[in-house]
Amino acid sequence: MTIALVVQGGVGPTIAEPPPYLTAGALAPRRHEDYYFDDGTLVVLVSGTLFRLWDGAFRRHAPAFPRADKLTGSDDAHPLVLAGVECADFERLLWVVYPPVIGQCKAKTSADWTAVLDLATRWGCADVRALAIRELGALRCETAEMAAADKKTEKEPKMPAVEKIALAQRFDIPRAWARGAYEALCARNDSLELAEATMLGLETVVKVAFARCVGLLRVSWRKTTVDVLWSFALN
Repeated sequence: MTIALVVQGGVGPTIAEPPPYLTAGALAPRRHEDYYFDDGTLVVLVSGTLFRLWDGAFRRHAPAFPRADKLTGSDDAHPLVLAGVECADFERLLWVVYPPVIGQCKAKTSADWTAVLDLATRWGCADVRALAIRELGALRCETAEMAAADKKTEKEPKMPAVEKIALAQRFDIPRAWARGAYEALCARNDSLELAEATMLGLETVVKVAFARCVGLLRVSWRKTTVDVLWSFALN
């Protein structure tokens, strides 16, 4: 930034007022390039971006989506504002509700489907929530050790074991959905890191540690560890 010095008569230099950084035009929200439909019936503002959607079609999937009065959501000047929602996450949900090609979806990664699951749960999208849970469950589960050792599948969408278990807890998904994650966690050599333990919570950390200790005393440690964890610790 350049600050101009102005000399006035015999008086010492003074600092001139800088021009305003932002104008009203710069603050105006932008229209989303893919999800602002000209014939849409509901205008939504998410993190500075305007979406124009077909209200009826959207609410068929999301019955708990915020309601608008006659004026709110009618045009760009009176959008329905969604607080606490990131633009990228809302777009991910729209990938599912309004797919660019019937039968296809742009969501691929665990981050994509976690965002879809979060908003689908929040707004009561039962069918979308079920789809997100199914897609997340299909992702290959791994630990840091597995990721370092296996270079052949590094481009394949994956999900960290700890993240999958934490996700099941957060969104009230049955534990059986994350069994592969528990297996990966019990099979790894390294103990849990502090950040991982924080994600899992004290109860799960203690139960996993117990199962791992039992497994170390047995020859067939992998199967024994998972069986102990499942039959005792997690039931």
